[in-house]
Amino acid sequence: MEQKVALVTGSSRGIGRLIALKLAERGYNIVINYARSKTAALEVAKEIEAIGQKALVVKANVGKKDKIEELFQKIDEEFGRLDILVNNAASGVLRPLMELEESHWDWTMDINSKALLFCAQEAAKRMEKNGGGHIVSLSSLGQSVI
Repeated sequence: MEQKVALVTGSSRGIGRLIALKLAERGYNIVINYARSKTAALEVAKEIEAIGQKALVVKANVGKKDKIEELFQKIDEEFGRLDILVNNAASGVLRPLMELEESHWDWTMDINSKALLFCAQEAAKRMEKNGGGHIVSLSSLGQSVI
C-alpha cells in the first residue's frame, strides 16, 4: 500500500506547522507549502523527517492560480497521490478601513478565498484517483499566539 500524503498550505509556521507535524506523526508524508518563510519551511521539513516521514517543501503563493497548478504538479511528480488537503494559508492587510486600497483587498481575497477553491479543485482531481480523501479549510489571525 502506498503511503498517504497530506498538503498543508502555509505550513512553515503557526497552526499550519503544527498540523503538518501532527499528520506526520500519524504516518503521512507531508507537502510543506510556503510563500515567504523558506528557512522556517526547511526547519519543519527536518522535524518531519526526524519523525520518519518524507517532506516535500514547495514555495507557492496560493493566491495565484498558476502557482497552485505548479504546486500540485510537484506533488504529482514526487508522490503521485494526495489524500489530505488542509487549506491553511491566510493573509491580510491590517490597516484602518479608510487606508485599505483595492490591491490590499485583492491580496486578501486571493489567498483567503480564491485559493481555497482552486486548491480544493486540484486536490479533488487527485483524491478521486485514490478513491477519496479529505479537504479541510481554516483560517486564523491568532496563529502567532500559539
